[in-house]
Amino acid sequence: MGDIVWDSVRAYFPQRDDEPAIRGINLIEYTGDDEAELKQKVDALCQHLASVSGAAGKSFGYSVVYGAAEINKVWAMRKKAVGLLGNAEGSKRPVPFVEDTAVPPENLADFIMDFRRVLDEHELEYGMFGHVDAGVLHVRPALDMKDPEQEVMIRRITDEVVRLTQQYKGLLWGEHGKGVRSEYAPEFFGALYPELQRIKALFDPRNQMNPGKIATPVTQQGAELLKIDAVPTRGQQDRQIPAEVRDTYASAINCNGNGACYNYDPNDAMCSFLEGNP
Repeated sequence: MGDIVWDSVRAYFPQRDDEPAIRGINLIEYTGDDEAELKQKVDALCQHLASVSGAAGKSFGYSVVYGAAEINKVWAMRKKAVGLLGNAEGSKRPVPFVEDTAVPPENLADFIMDFRRVLDEHELEYGMFGHVDAGVLHVRPALDMKDPEQEVMIRRITDEVVRLTQQYKGLLWGEHGKGVRSEYAPEFFGALYPELQRIKALFDPRNQMNPGKIATPVTQQGAELLKIDAVPTRGQQDRQIPAEVRDTYASAINCNGNGACYNYDPNDAMCSFLEGNP
C-alpha cells in the first residue's frame, strides 16, 4: 500500500479502521461476447460472495470492476508483485527458492495451508502470489542470505516443500526455475528420468551445456546434478563487504539486478542509489 500503484486501485479495496491490513487478494476475471450473459455470471459470483463474506474468515468483502481501462489498473498492480516484494524493508529479502510449485487446482487450498504452516513454524515472513486456476504458486520467503545461519534454511524449507508437492501430487516447478533445483529431478521425473539422460547424451555427450542441470548424460559416469546448497549465492559475496559499507550503500546492496532502471522514460523514477549517484 506504500507504493504509488495503490493510488490507482485503492477505491476497489476499501478498508475500515477496525479491519486488519489486506493479507490477500483473489482476482477473478470474466470475458465474453454477450454483455448480458457476462453480467449475469458476475452477479451470480457476487451473490455467492455476499453469502460467505466474513464467514469463518473467508472474506472481508469484494469489489467489481468493469471496463478495460479500470481492469488493466488492477492487473497492473498484480504484475508489480515481484517488484513490490523486492521493496520490502530490512536486510531480509524475498528469495525465490521455492518458487513455481504446482499442484492440481482442487488440492491447492490444502497445499497452501500446509505450505504456510511450514513457513510459520520457521517464523519466516513471506509473499505469495500465483495462478489459482492452474494451481501454480509463487512463494518467496524472506531471508538475509548474508547470514550463514539463515542460508541453511534454503535446504530445510526446500526439502519440506518437495515433500508437500509430492503429497499433493504436484511439481516443485510449474513454470520455470528447474535448473538450480535439478537434484530433485530424478524424484519428480521418475521412470522418465533415464530417458532424459539418453536425450542429453545424444545432444551433449560431454556434458558441456549447462552441466548439472535437469539431467546428466548417460555417457558421463559420475556426473552430478547441482545441489541447491552448493550453488554460489550473492549473499555469500555480499557478506564479504564490511557491514558499515553495506549500510551506506543499502540501495545498491538490495538491487535485484533486473536493470529496469535503465530506460528512456523520463517519467519512470530511478532507484534511490542511482538518483544519488549519477
